[in-house]
Amino acid sequence: MKRCIFILSLLITCTQTILSQDNHYWSQQFGAVSSLMGGAMVAGVRDNSAAFYNPGALTFIDFPNLSVDANLYKLDKILITDGAGSGINLNSAQVNIYPQILTGMINYIKVPGLKFSYSILTRNFSNILMSTRYTKSEQGMQGSEPNRFLGEFNYVNQLNEQWFGLCASYKLKEGLGIGVTLFGVYRGQTFSITDNLREVSAADSISSLEITNNTESIKYMTFGFLAKFGLAWETGKWRFGVSLTTPSVGLYGNGSAKREESSYISSASSPVQKTPYYILAENTSTKARYYHPLAIGFGIEFHSPKTRVALSGEYFSKITSYYVLKPSSDPFVYPSGIRDSAGMSGKIDQFLYVGNAAKPVFNLGFGFSQALGKHFDLLLGARTDFSSYTQPEYVNELLPKTALWDLYYLSSGLSYHQTRQSITLGFSYSFSPSKQIDPVVILSPGSANTAKANAFQQSFGIVLGYTHYFPR
Repeated sequence: MKRCIFILSLLITCTQTILSQDNHYWSQQFGAVSSLMGGAMVAGVRDNSAAFYNPGALTFIDFPNLSVDANLYKLDKILITDGAGSGINLNSAQVNIYPQILTGMINYIKVPGLKFSYSILTRNFSNILMSTRYTKSEQGMQGSEPNRFLGEFNYVNQLNEQWFGLCASYKLKEGLGIGVTLFGVYRGQTFSITDNLREVSAADSISSLEITNNTESIKYMTFGFLAKFGLAWETGKWRFGVSLTTPSVGLYGNGSAKREESSYISSASSPVQKTPYYILAENTSTKARYYHPLAIGFGIEFHSPKTRVALSGEYFSKITSYYVLKPSSDPFVYPSGIRDSAGMSGKIDQFLYVGNAAKPVFNLGFGFSQALGKHFDLLLGARTDFSSYTQPEYVNELLPKTALWDLYYLSSGLSYHQTRQSITLGFSYSFSPSKQIDPVVILSPGSANTAKANAFQQSFGIVLGYTHYFPR
């Protein structure tokens, strides 16, 4: 067994990018019809989800209504082949139930062409749990006890981001509307990772015990706001739309971070000569912040009495490196002399820091709707969901995210509508092409640090929506 694996695995755990859907902007879509049409709604949205897709289109809604839409069931699966070393896979499979969006029209202000609505939507949601344990026993020298190896890895990443919106839309003239939605944003994330390795070499002449531990725990919440502006125009059978979402402005944020790291080798005859050490730091209350990018969307839609064909795109700007958490701490370090050793001083100074950054992303969505008789519509959709992950400038801080791979979504469903209500039910599926990444952690003795893992993600969802229309 290669003892250097202990040291390499520790360094990898501290600097490796971890997994979440946090760097995907189009994982969530809003409104059952809009979701099943690939989110291609910037031009042709004509329901309450206009508050998100294009506030300018809200003015075209003829009847006040209340809408409730949800991901009734969603199964998210991640498989990372060799993610913990050669022959050791990592996987997560979680079933989640959560509301997409709750929206309603405000019908108290009687001004021609002026419409108001409110909305509560789940902008980001992720629940990833991974756990694995690897053991190995090898017979040592004749007559000696067997050598034993144990590696454990546990990972939790839970994210919930809610937007609360008030939308105002005004019809400038026939076929042309403008609007704005002011969103209050709550974001909460909990992340923890534990990596423990043990090796016992029982041969009398070179008996040794080697132990490495790394435990990280982060929790934070932020409150802020942002605005979305929209312009919608329709002429004949064509609809056009543009939208602009401002970067977020933080109002309040608080978080906590805890980290513990140690390495111990009992035998002086070990081929890897490394001073045992122990580092512990904790901050239970520190300022937290999170930045959302500038986003610009566009859309075009052709519609006839029975058919809709829609295309939308959205560009998300770059976010330069910044700290989500930058807590002050005075880590306990043993022995104290390693504070000044090469490669450790900078790490200790930033032992609890959490960094983030994002590269520019451009996503496309396509939607199709076809009337089937008087009361039913067939809905089809497809969209991209490219990862915005980029390595932050800071390399020593904790990195409690991200997904490196791109996602592709397909969806289909039926919408049943009457004069006073409509019900929509459909299914969605997403997948990522297999992507080579660095191992998340190395638990297997003898695995090369340069070996690659293969990541694959897919999800299955059931989307349900209900809208009730009130009299004018």
